[in-house]
Amino acid sequence: MFDPKGDVYPPGTPRLQGLKLADGKYIPLPWQLAKGARTIRSEVLGLDVRVDGELLRFRDAAGRDIPHRNEIEAAAGRAEAQAKREAAQRKTAEARAEREAAARLAAEARVAELEAALRRSGGRHPS
Repeated sequence: MFDPKGDVYPPGTPRLQGLKLADGKYIPLPWQLAKGARTIRSEVLGLDVRVDGELLRFRDAAGRDIPHRNEIEAAAGRAEAQAKREAAQRKTAEARAEREAAARLAAEARVAELEAALRRSGGRHPS
């Protein structure tokens, strides 16, 4: 049972409680403190459950927190923004490479033009 805002159960009642049906009666599940929060092991889920603000935080058997949906979405948004930045950087680098290639071709054409003019003039500097 979870009281997200702590305003449903009587004062002093833990916001997170686990119950197990045994012999027709509900008995409280044992809990422990983890990361400063009351944590209950759910054998049904195979996860530890604890309060995280107004949400529940689930932890797997390896001790890893399972991200909330908003955390997954935020990470996806950051990854998308990073991909866009990298694409823009690639586009800028490609445009720079194209400009440099065009400038190189123009310089090579000018050198060829000057060499041809020099040959036509018989080695004399054209005036």
